[in-house]
Amino acid sequence: MLSDSELVRFSKDGRLEAFESLITKYKDRVYNIAFSFCANAAESDDIAQSVFVKAYANIGSFEEKAAFSTWLYRITVNECYTALKKRRTNVLSLDAEISNAEDISLADILADAKADIEKAMVSSETQNMMRKSITELPDKYRIILTLRDIEDMSYEEISRIMKISQDKVKVWLFRARNKLKQIIEKKERK
Repeated sequence: MLSDSELVRFSKDGRLEAFESLITKYKDRVYNIAFSFCANAAESDDIAQSVFVKAYANIGSFEEKAAFSTWLYRITVNECYTALKKRRTNVLSLDAEISNAEDISLADILADAKADIEKAMVSSETQNMMRKSITELPDKYRIILTLRDIEDMSYEEISRIMKISQDKVKVWLFRARNKLKQIIEKKERK
């Protein structure tokens, strides 16, 4: 099996079968990220298709400074934001600054929040509630939570995809988990 670098090189040379191999390798992750963002199968298919069309059209400009997957997930995140902008006009930028950045000890807080989320995902009913609850998160929190807790990406990879510092990734993830916990607790009280 060829590496991503080889497939990218062959794709740049116009070999469509090489790009098709990249699509096969990454289509599920791209779709899952899109679905986590919009919770709509048809829209997720459209986003995934758009991601691969843009990736193919721009493969020649891919400089290979980062992994192909990072570049592709960045396109995916951008396409998700574009889709959301079409739905509403008030969308936060990926580059938005953290206001009132707190000095937090993240290790314990993140461990507790992640444990709470993992407990909540035990039953399929809870999983459905989780999916719906995730869609209620602000966009930047939804994508951070999706990339880290659903796609199991590292802080470093998320940082590169979203073009923010690893510290900001951790803070946003902490806030996303807490916000998700609040949404779930509110639903459970009903």
